[in-house]
Amino acid sequence: MIEIRPREIVILADDFDLLVAWYRDVLGFEVVRFFNDTFQFANLETSTGIRLGIGSAAEAGVVPGDRQHNTVVLQIEVDDVGGLLDHLEENGATITGGPSFDKQLKFWFGSFSDPEGNPVWVVDTDCP
Repeated sequence: MIEIRPREIVILADDFDLLVAWYRDVLGFEVVRFFNDTFQFANLETSTGIRLGIGSAAEAGVVPGDRQHNTVVLQIEVDDVGGLLDHLEENGATITGGPSFDKQLKFWFGSFSDPEGNPVWVVDTDCP
């Protein structure tokens, strides 16, 4: 079997600069590499090891559709789902769900969209 290793999830952005700044300033990602010579691409990472790439959709020849119907969704974990959703709403995110509590499995969850409409799910540390 061929060994595969994790890399970053890549989001192709309509507004590259806006999306890089939002993930950096609102969600606390650090820009660890930035390419702006032959193409626009940024590698971002959190202190907890989440890696994200943001590239220019136009340069990739992609015309994004309705991002709420994406079949790939970024999911993150936090200690306080409600606190994160409050922070995000104050900083340009659209809250699309929650915070809600799953009574059967006993965990908090919610969802939001970044400024370009990319969906993100958020759960607390009790999520199975």
